[in-house]
Amino acid sequence: MDYIGRYQILRKLGRGGMGSVFKAVVPVIDKVVAVKILHPFEALEDMLGLDKLKEIFTFEATTMAAMHHTAVVDVWDFDVDEQGRPYFVMEFFCNNLGKMIGETFDVLKKSRRIMPEKSLDYGLQLLDGLAFLHDNDIVHRDIKPFNIMITDEDKIRICDFGMALAKGVSFSGPEMMQIGSPFYAAPEQNKKPAKVDGRADLYATGILLYRMLTGQLPSMQNFSLSMVNPLFDSSWDAFFAKAINLQPELRFQTAGEMADALAALQLHWRRAAVHNQAVNHATEFKEIEPPRSKPANVCGQSARKLFGLNELFHSSGGRNQFSIKKGEKIIADKSAGLLWQQKGSQYALSWSEAVSYVTDLNEKKYGGTNNWRLPTVNELFSLVSSRTEIQSARHQTPRKNWLWSSDQHGKRDAWFVDLDMKYADWQDAQCRNFVRAVCSQESVRNGQ
Repeated sequence: MDYIGRYQILRKLGRGGMGSVFKAVVPVIDKVVAVKILHPFEALEDMLGLDKLKEIFTFEATTMAAMHHTAVVDVWDFDVDEQGRPYFVMEFFCNNLGKMIGETFDVLKKSRRIMPEKSLDYGLQLLDGLAFLHDNDIVHRDIKPFNIMITDEDKIRICDFGMALAKGVSFSGPEMMQIGSPFYAAPEQNKKPAKVDGRADLYATGILLYRMLTGQLPSMQNFSLSMVNPLFDSSWDAFFAKAINLQPELRFQTAGEMADALAALQLHWRRAAVHNQAVNHATEFKEIEPPRSKPANVCGQSARKLFGLNELFHSSGGRNQFSIKKGEKIIADKSAGLLWQQKGSQYALSWSEAVSYVTDLNEKKYGGTNNWRLPTVNELFSLVSSRTEIQSARHQTPRKNWLWSSDQHGKRDAWFVDLDMKYADWQDAQCRNFVRAVCSQESVRNGQ
């Protein structure tokens, strides 16, 4: 498929039960957008009929288009293609929360954790958006990680309103058809989906917050945060006991009330730091070989093996000995034999712009050398020190810790590393991340 209406298609981003989403560009101005077109699963079409699905799809587009809030995805256009299929055009985002935590179709599998302060920030943004929706008589009914987009500015956007209940009107299917996603949908939504209110979204938000903080779904075995992590005390347990109570009347009653309770929670960094130091004191750090410096084009499990990561593409950190060189422009890592830019790029760049950025450093002989290059994933992970996780998490700007590597993932994608969460993933090369250039100490000594 080359075009949907007037929009040129670049690639398919994904498919759900109702439709497919494509990355596309607007003619003439070349603005990148996301286009969602009605493309239902055959079983769903047999169950509901194409006319009903078109009605549901149009309802989703009009509901989103009517919303004007910083935490809700904007809809910019709506039309019908040559085959009579409706489509609508939205903002394009490279990231979503589901991809960030590494959630899969097997939702019960452990996912990546998000640092507590970022989880709190995302939670407050989400609750602000839900307060707006609920004040406008809209219940989303499908809050889950993959329906939370992440902007380049590290802000959240709620999307996918196909299941929304708006002013008492909603999508409804056969009685046996579930509305919402398993493990996130409130229990009352499974029984009477057309009768739920905003408290159903707050339940899903509680599940989402717990997953971000722990990498797991709550259960009777692992519900208490204070029992397993010194960052949290009993007030966190009380918050989640209320947020995900099975009875709506015992939960937070409004998004504003839940946001106030979330904002009042304290993170006990001093206690956690003492615990972390005790653990590290008993841990011997192994000597490491110089990390791989030659770029690779690699995918899937082959990439995980090459990068030396676990199943979540997560690294436990490296061993490093940093010192500042060259008038604070360069940081030397003696253990890895590498020199790094201290500050890196000022702005987020596409991968091709990142390559050009490094070329420019060499032309200017930044720091007195012209041997700068994009680092490999392995080299980027040498920047991570598990000894300083607690201390550094409060002082670094998380978004600037999303760094491009020199490793590629096929023809159109490249690998990046999130140093804040210590994992690697791939993105469309047109997405934007920051750059921290590297060169070897040996090449500088040799005058290269």
